[in-house]
Amino acid sequence: MENKKKRPFIVRFLFRLLIFVCTLFCIAAGWITFSVADKISPLHVLPNGYSLFVHTDSVWDAVSPVLDLLAADTLLADQAFSKYRPAFVSLRSSPLRSSRYARFAASRRADMAFYTSENRTDYAAVVDMSFLSAVTRFADVLGPYLKIDNVYYRKASPFSYFEYRTEDSTVFLAQRRNLLIAANSTDMLFRALGTDNEPDYTQDERKLLTAKSSESFRVVADAKKLALQIAKGNTAAESLTSFLTDGAHSVLSFGISDADIHMQAEFPFTLPQNPDSPLVPILSKNSQMPALLTQLGDTVQYYTLLNAGSLAELKNAAFPFIGKDKNAAGMWEKGESLCRMFFSLSLEDILFSWTGNEYAVLGIEGNSDPVFVLQIRDEQQRKNVFDLITSSFVVQNNTNLIIGGVRLPCLEMPSFLNDILASFNIELPRPYYLVQDGYIYFSESPQNLSAIYTDVKAGRMLARNAVWKSVSAGRSPSAALSLYYNLQRSVPFFLENGSLLSKILKLYNIGRCDFRVKDSVLTCQLYAVSRSAADMRLVPGFPLQTGNTADYNLQQESGNKAGAVFWVEDGTKIRALELSSLKQYETTLPDSCTIAAAENTSGTGVLWAVTEKGAVYLLDRKLECAEGFPVVTGAVPSAPSVAYGNSLLIPCRDGSLVQADGRGSYKVIPVADEALFKSAPAVLGEYAAVYDKSFLGSVYLIKNGACVNAGSPMEIDGIGFGSPALAEKNHVLYTAFITQAGRFYLFAGGKPVAGFPVDVPDVFYTNVVFCGSFFFALSQNARLYRIGFDGSFTSVKIPDAVSAKQGFITAAASDGRDNIFVCADGNIIYGFNEALEVLRGFPLAGRSRPVFTDVNGDGNRDCLVLSADKKLYAWNLQ
Repeated sequence: MENKKKRPFIVRFLFRLLIFVCTLFCIAAGWITFSVADKISPLHVLPNGYSLFVHTDSVWDAVSPVLDLLAADTLLADQAFSKYRPAFVSLRSSPLRSSRYARFAASRRADMAFYTSENRTDYAAVVDMSFLSAVTRFADVLGPYLKIDNVYYRKASPFSYFEYRTEDSTVFLAQRRNLLIAANSTDMLFRALGTDNEPDYTQDERKLLTAKSSESFRVVADAKKLALQIAKGNTAAESLTSFLTDGAHSVLSFGISDADIHMQAEFPFTLPQNPDSPLVPILSKNSQMPALLTQLGDTVQYYTLLNAGSLAELKNAAFPFIGKDKNAAGMWEKGESLCRMFFSLSLEDILFSWTGNEYAVLGIEGNSDPVFVLQIRDEQQRKNVFDLITSSFVVQNNTNLIIGGVRLPCLEMPSFLNDILASFNIELPRPYYLVQDGYIYFSESPQNLSAIYTDVKAGRMLARNAVWKSVSAGRSPSAALSLYYNLQRSVPFFLENGSLLSKILKLYNIGRCDFRVKDSVLTCQLYAVSRSAADMRLVPGFPLQTGNTADYNLQQESGNKAGAVFWVEDGTKIRALELSSLKQYETTLPDSCTIAAAENTSGTGVLWAVTEKGAVYLLDRKLECAEGFPVVTGAVPSAPSVAYGNSLLIPCRDGSLVQADGRGSYKVIPVADEALFKSAPAVLGEYAAVYDKSFLGSVYLIKNGACVNAGSPMEIDGIGFGSPALAEKNHVLYTAFITQAGRFYLFAGGKPVAGFPVDVPDVFYTNVVFCGSFFFALSQNARLYRIGFDGSFTSVKIPDAVSAKQGFITAAASDGRDNIFVCADGNIIYGFNEALEVLRGFPLAGRSRPVFTDVNGDGNRDCLVLSADKKLYAWNLQ
């Protein structure tokens, strides 16, 4: 039998390789299929008893938009969450956000539960890795061999897990089948790993918690705990939460962007068992639409509208919640007896016999006095009551005023009625009133009532107002309590308590919030929009309170992304703010000091500090001293020091300069025995220039640590203030200086330029700075001058400024290019470009020289300044 011909080696090799690859592919496909099929529900690992349960169908779609929110900055500025800020800022600016692979990997379902106790809050989070769990299931095998910064593999039989540690927090990570689990404590992690928690949930809970969400986030909370958070600080609202059903869940649906926020929460409640309880009449009725909504005019800027019951029902329900210090019941009894004495009517007859179920407080455009509104149930009875009380000597009724074609009577209210009203925070000692279309309006301002009358007669209604419509579209008009607000005019009760939620909601300054009751469920619905306002340009978390600043010398850590800023308080205390975490550090030196940001010190320190006795410190971001420091130079500084390459240059009283470096060594640079240095040297690369303010004024030039013109300094005729300016043009070093009298000097290579000095007709208490292609100077009369290399000049007036004798001028990069920043004798900073045009985003409140860096990781430079009100501000220039 003839043998088969043997195939070539290369064919056999490729055939076997193909079989091997196919085998690997089948194994991988089988493993992935198994990983997808072998899954458990997130409720399997998340213990019940949560206070808050958060679900998202896609981590990427939910988290990526949140990273850019101002609300996120507000959240992380809160002390309770500040430890997460560095990681958040890093993630916000991470290049992974533009990676499609990162997007794909992060498009996973996630659930997170928070558990609160009296002293702490724990959390557990799970991510369903789906087919990617084919990789995460090897975590226990590969864990001992993984080498990742700050990540440590741990074994605690029968569990193995990972520990991710930062300076401020620790997160524990583990995998269980298809789930990746994270927790803030090992106890919580082990509860998730070692227990099947799913049987602890009811069937309704499972359905609610595992259903897909129409929003980016779905939040399920304990109804009572959530209501307490919203009502925090309001005694009456907190008391009402006792009627909420224990253990009932509130589903909070919300959407949020920098432009708007909408929230809806439902709170099931149980009616009081006692049918005589004063709350039963209010809570047992389904809410209806307030008829007053259809009668509000276009000039209404805010309102609080109550439509929950009659005045008698509200009085009976509210009195138990009014503080005992106000003695509302006692004042009511006193008012009752006085009414019977003066009017032969009870107080209830005066107030309850004619009023309906709707009551409101309105704010009218252009007027700070509120308007109080009551619905009239019986107009004839109201007339009878008013005629009776105004016929007595106690209440005076003046009907002489006519405005806008309508007569507006005025009542002089007796003190006992004012006392009762004051218990409800209503001040109406002498109100005007208007009766119109079934309602009576009271206000201290007759102009308010005239505006209401005119709007209605002209058909200018609030329902057509674009701002009101922006927060009301698609909303049910039914409400027991409705609040329409503009934070520039009014602050609703749920924003007064200073809670984290209220701080976030204050980012949206125009909103509408409705509370309605239907079938024993209280629904809260909020929609708010952001409108431009000056204080909304502040970076969330700012301003920060400082102490008594010794000067306004704000310094920032060098580098493309400054990690910290520094300043001096009370002369001896140095403060640091780490921008990623908003953590503050401080250290106190034994003597008064000045500071300067360090450059190129090979990581040994970021800040120089020099005491008045010549001790030199090199400090890190946490203000800890570098090894080999402080250095005692024996010199007596005469002016602030300045960073000079990788060293520090210190002007001294003996006419010399001391140069200290990051290794802890220093040398003396002789300049002139009689020199008087009163300002910091100017620095440009290897050059430095220092002004001698003695009788014979001179400017000395330093190059590579040596004075190169000690024998022939640049001479200045006349006294000046501040430091010279250095500029390089066509490889030539120019030095510029302006005297108090306005004489502008320009030197090239240390020699006077032909045609200089030139006279600028003004007085100067600061010196010139160089920016772009020109020199700039700020005059005593608050004019900003631009001076060219040819001696020509032009100027602009600093807006709204009269004097700049104590002002400053500086050049700094704010938008990728150098610009000019000035402050006159005040607390306002202006920014100008080379063309003397005011920069976008200016003016800003502040007094110090501004520094510019990305504070919150959004990729935009923010402006940090110290202010005269002893605060550090961070302004968003976008």
